[in-house]
Amino acid sequence: MAPWKFKDFDADPGEPDQHIEDRMAREAVAFMEKHHQEPFYLNYWMFSVHAPFDAKKALIEKYRGLVKPDDAQRSPTYAAMVESMDDAVGTLLDTLDRLGIADHTIILFTSDNGGNMYNEVDGSTPTSNAPLRGGKATMFEGGVRMPCIVSLPGVTAPGSRSDALIQSEDFYPTLLEALALMPAPDQSFDGISILPALRGEALSREAIFQYFPHDPGVPDWLPPAVSVHRGDWKLIRLFHGGERGAHRYLLFNLKDDPGEKNNLAATEPARVAELDALIGAFLVNTQAVVPIPNPAFDPSKYHPELEGKPQPKTKPKAKAGSAAQAPAKAGDDPALLGWKARGCQARVAEGLLTVTPQTDAAFLGVAAGRLSGPSEVLFRCRRREAGNAKVEWLPSPGAVADARSVPYQIQGGDWEEISVTLPASGPLGIVRLYLPGASSPVTIDWIELRSGDEKRRTDF
Repeated sequence: MAPWKFKDFDADPGEPDQHIEDRMAREAVAFMEKHHQEPFYLNYWMFSVHAPFDAKKALIEKYRGLVKPDDAQRSPTYAAMVESMDDAVGTLLDTLDRLGIADHTIILFTSDNGGNMYNEVDGSTPTSNAPLRGGKATMFEGGVRMPCIVSLPGVTAPGSRSDALIQSEDFYPTLLEALALMPAPDQSFDGISILPALRGEALSREAIFQYFPHDPGVPDWLPPAVSVHRGDWKLIRLFHGGERGAHRYLLFNLKDDPGEKNNLAATEPARVAELDALIGAFLVNTQAVVPIPNPAFDPSKYHPELEGKPQPKTKPKAKAGSAAQAPAKAGDDPALLGWKARGCQARVAEGLLTVTPQTDAAFLGVAAGRLSGPSEVLFRCRRREAGNAKVEWLPSPGAVADARSVPYQIQGGDWEEISVTLPASGPLGIVRLYLPGASSPVTIDWIELRSGDEKRRTDF
């Protein structure tokens, strides 16, 4: 359990308001000092890069002055937490040197998931996993690929690197072999010893698997799924997500497509079948509890285009007879991710929003939240013909008389990115992206609103 859930866990008359990583490092040092003349095992799980997000104020200010607004990693709080984590690691390594046991101590540094891409810290996500897709709690590489550093004296060469495919299940059999310890009788392993890779040799294995039968609703989430990695290929099985309850598949060549943007399942059916057979055997061999089809599932009420999109928190149901029970307006489609379509038809398919104006005043509208002051509206779109339109903002919802607007032009033809600067002096309130009239549709890839350090991006 997280220690901050206990009252006065850091109470120390000599040092009030301790930083948790400093305290944990001191406790780890005390343990090593007590046991350094005998074999010991120390498991140290860092809190510093985990929620709740807080750090030493001086370090936050240090990194605040280094932030680049356009950098995907721009949270000074998170940077400060990383430095405290680095300091704690350094404290442990210095202690091994001081105690004279560094040359016969195995050190293994890793993480249990990719970087967090859904919490908000300093107006941004804590970190970025680019160019990988997704992050913590996703089945994409940003969620399952992570750093691993191993120091095994006499085996690992300083500064060496390996691209061997490993998983955390490998650590136990690796440590047993490295220490010449025998496993328990009839013990089976989900991993293998990676000593060959640590020696710089090739590692022979068929595949590794990740099993995550959940749908947490974070950015780039997937329905309950299991995946297999073999060589450059990765297959994700989405349980019962296909036609008539069949499984659905995502297939990626990670060498050519590390961002997992190009699903090759339809063009590589033989490879899908081959890798899915490995998944089936894995689930049987591990006696995994697997999802089963829901007999009450109604496909007409499911929106597969929303998979991977962060889901807005649902509001409590209103009491009978209340105004909140009024039917949603046409265009209030959840697939629009908060945007409202007015005077037009809007449809999301395969990550693109197609808007067909039905009036000369067709627009997409959204509440701008905390965006205020001089702002910018950017979007990537495509329309067959050129056309003129405007971006409008209403500082006060409903106050149409106070609305202000800036014109923009679509050149027509190929994809183009359009940027519209809004000279606002206060809250944007409601932003309306008007579209050129007539019936020619506009296809939109994404829309982004920016104001200072605040940013709201919608990837359809």
